[in-house]
Amino acid sequence: MTEEYLRADLKGKIRNLGDFKSEALLPVFEAVVNSIHSIEDNNDIHDGLITVKVVRDNVVQVRLSDSDTLKEEKIIKAFGITDNGIGFTEENYSSFLTSDSTYKLQKGGKGVGRFTWLKAFDNVKITSVYLDKQKQKQFRSFDFTIDNFISNHFKKSADANAEHKTTVLLKGFKESYRTEPSAYKTTEKIAQRILEHCLVYYINDIAPRIIVKDDDDSFDLNMMFLKIKNNIVSEDIRIYDDTYRISHLKLYNTYQKAHKIVYCAHNRDVDGDKLDKYLGTPSQLDDDDNKFVYSVYVSGSYLDKYVNSSRRGFELPKNGIQVSLDNKKTYPLNIIRDHVIEKSKEYLESYLTRVNEIKKERIANYVASTPSLKSVPHYCPEVLDEIDVNASDAKINEALFKHKGVAEFNIRNDTEKLLKTQYDSVSDIEDDCKQLCNKLHDFQKDDLAQYLIKRKKILEVFEKKLELREDGKYELESIIHDILFPRRTETNHMSYEDHNLWIIDDVLSYHQYAASDKPLRDFSDSDSDLRPDMIIFEDVNDDKIANAVSVIELKRPQRKDYDKSPVVQMYEILEDIKNKKIKQENGRDININDSTKFYCFAICDINDSVKKDAEERQFHPLKDGMGYYLYHGKFNAYVEILSYDKLISSANKKHRAFFDKLGL
Repeated sequence: MTEEYLRADLKGKIRNLGDFKSEALLPVFEAVVNSIHSIEDNNDIHDGLITVKVVRDNVVQVRLSDSDTLKEEKIIKAFGITDNGIGFTEENYSSFLTSDSTYKLQKGGKGVGRFTWLKAFDNVKITSVYLDKQKQKQFRSFDFTIDNFISNHFKKSADANAEHKTTVLLKGFKESYRTEPSAYKTTEKIAQRILEHCLVYYINDIAPRIIVKDDDDSFDLNMMFLKIKNNIVSEDIRIYDDTYRISHLKLYNTYQKAHKIVYCAHNRDVDGDKLDKYLGTPSQLDDDDNKFVYSVYVSGSYLDKYVNSSRRGFELPKNGIQVSLDNKKTYPLNIIRDHVIEKSKEYLESYLTRVNEIKKERIANYVASTPSLKSVPHYCPEVLDEIDVNASDAKINEALFKHKGVAEFNIRNDTEKLLKTQYDSVSDIEDDCKQLCNKLHDFQKDDLAQYLIKRKKILEVFEKKLELREDGKYELESIIHDILFPRRTETNHMSYEDHNLWIIDDVLSYHQYAASDKPLRDFSDSDSDLRPDMIIFEDVNDDKIANAVSVIELKRPQRKDYDKSPVVQMYEILEDIKNKKIKQENGRDININDSTKFYCFAICDINDSVKKDAEERQFHPLKDGMGYYLYHGKFNAYVEILSYDKLISSANKKHRAFFDKLGL
């Protein structure tokens, strides 16, 4: 028994080898391709056989990520790759001992593949029965480790009946690679990934028989390929002086999630791009109700020439075309990609046409219920590329808003004069809003623009009503009240546009029921004559219990004396409405129980009497000094005293981004 050493600094070589965790099975691929090469050197390729054995440990408990849940799993600890190729002859063994060997250069070998074994595995055991030059069977075995390099090398004559085979056993799958998603867990998925990596061998009919198995399952890659063979269409394309073979592949019932382009070198996949954004959909395509994922494999001598030593990329310019002295062009991968995608779109034309029809229909249905975006598909047809056929309404909304062009300069010019005009009532706003919208280009003539313009003008009217009138007095509370929510009404008798609760809080706009300036006894089983300025039931669960109720009390701007504290008024209402039922016209009562949360807003100008009242009741000042707040345990109520200035300031801030977008 002799000890031999690699003719290189093995530890340094492996340390400097790039990380390949995105393709954690790369060492297995390298071993399989080495076996293919060995079979090519020994037999007719179709007489070759490669067996990949997935070796698992005993059942262990594995903790699921971000969870305390444990599950049973048989962890992969090794792979055994066995072939009936030429084996570790003296020439092949010598090549193995030589770092960056050029022995298999004609096959595309880089002489570094075996180093990936020790990057992802603890050690490697190799055994081989082969024929020497005298056609005598020989047996060779040795260990390959990062610490001892080549050790336990043993060679002897083999029995004449010994099976001609070579096994590479990759042992001790390192956790840093084993736990990567690209390492997969099931033998079926590993088999599929090996097939994908070596697919060009199968397409070109130069693959041996390959079987991937474990103790329970066995998968014949040749049979797996036969299932997809009829779904492959190949053609040649020309890019400058180079010819490429591209193979279109429809994958039905596949683990693969995304459409992709695969760049190959020497019959192996090397790199790839997702095609979702180029095809306009990440979803499976529909072939008479049979869903498939599309892949296109690209190979050619140009890619063979420029694949890097790690086989995970190409040594090509990032952009631009380089021309050598002999007029040979070197060009980036994206030029190849663009040519291939053009062919992919031709191949998939009927499917992509249907996809675009479905997307147009989805968009049309969405804008029908959201007319504020109705102009976008007409003026921005490219929005189709960003919306998937299975996109949620939220995603469609996001894409449409993203592409909605706003002619800001024209809007500012058209609206500046009108926005400087002060209005005396909300009704006066409607006519000017319509006049303004009629002046806008079709793209701005949508409901969103009109909606926001109306809100802008309502805020201006509201703010104006807080100022002194020409007679030196402030507006009555009733005027302010009617802008927010018309008095003596309830939401059963009015539309969403007829109130402006959004000025206080947008949440209040989406309520189940609301009443304004009506006695409690009119809409509940309370016998109280108290009339809350506004009471809103904005969150009612399936059991018809109000989770949240808001009570709003208004005071005349700059009023300095109150007959009763607005806080006391709200507390009295809470006392009378607790554990009562709200009677709706549809006969479905809304119940208030001990779990109901109350939100109370006293809206007034903050003066000395209001400050004194708040401080005596142990309210806390807001950070901006424009009001007070308190939690009342007895009523389970959050109570705020807000100044009118606070109301206007908050409403403007919430809308500022939208107003700016429209040039308001």
